[in-house]
Amino acid sequence: MFIVPITKMEPSLTLEELKKSEGSQLPSEGKEFGSFLKEAIREADQALQETSEMDRKLALGEIDDLHSAMIQAEQSAAAVEFTTQLTSKAVSAYNQIMGMQV
Repeated sequence: MFIVPITKMEPSLTLEELKKSEGSQLPSEGKEFGSFLKEAIREADQALQETSEMDRKLALGEIDDLHSAMIQAEQSAAAVEFTTQLTSKAVSAYNQIMGMQV
C-alpha cells in the first residue's frame, strides 16, 4: 500500500488580505441573526400574499396559464419551509446554549 507523503501547505490569506481581494463583507461583519430572521419572515409573507393573489386571479379566470400559479405556490411553500426550519434551528441552538453548565 502506498502512503502519500505530507506536503507543505501554502498559507491562507489573512482577514485583511481577504477583505482587500474580495471587497465584500465577511459573514460575521454583515447582518445580525435577527435581521436574517426578519427578512426571511418578510419574504415568506410576501410569497404567501403573491400566491393568494395568483390563486384569486386563477379562480376568476384572469390568467390562463396554470403553470405560473403552480410555480408561485411552490416558491411560497419553499419560503415558508425555509423560515420554519430557520426558526426551529434557532430555538434548538438557544436551548442547547441554555442547557450548558457554566
